[in-house]
Amino acid sequence: MHEIPSGEDILSDPSTIPYMEEVNKALGPHIGILRRLLTAPNSCNSETSSKVIPSKKWLEDEGKAFENTLIPHVGTLSIAERAQIANWFEANVSRNKKVRIAWLGFLPIAHAHTLFIAYRMTKNPTFKAYSESEILQKAWEAQLTTVPSILKEVDVDQECLVSLEEEMFENTDRTRVLGKGQWGLDRGHHQGGWDPSFGVPASWNGEVQAGSENTR
Repeated sequence: MHEIPSGEDILSDPSTIPYMEEVNKALGPHIGILRRLLTAPNSCNSETSSKVIPSKKWLEDEGKAFENTLIPHVGTLSIAERAQIANWFEANVSRNKKVRIAWLGFLPIAHAHTLFIAYRMTKNPTFKAYSESEILQKAWEAQLTTVPSILKEVDVDQECLVSLEEEMFENTDRTRVLGKGQWGLDRGHHQGGWDPSFGVPASWNGEVQAGSENTR
């Protein structure tokens, strides 16, 4: 049986996860700037409108060194997505496993994360009117804050529906005897043994309380 690698193992050796074509499409046009960030970060202007590098500007504002300051901000990117981006970076930019120590966790890969987030944002009609530099700034904001709503508009109808479902199906002390697992206890089981509380979020589900629907 093959042992499933942990998140730390995947990120320390990104070659274990092949990158998807989406990663190549997002980062391929930016190989030049990513290579310069790796080999000569001081030659990259963080404020040039056509080549905005928000993570480098952030380091400048913080007064931190480009070469050896860890940038832990990854937004909502999953471990698998970050590993794919790192795999692509190593295959197309650094081209040498021995130099991982120079970019893994640092400025070059941080900007790759920004570019990938920005690429996804370009697929969202919300950002259709944004310029390239504006999208990159917005992507960096999402990367810094890890707020998913930055990448999409809030669906009010969906939020209301979720609230209604919570009111209907929660199984907690707040609902008392009337709501705590009583559906079907007095009238028999639902068709097919359907459990209304199956699959609900953990925060909606508490200990089943003995009692009756007719208890007041």
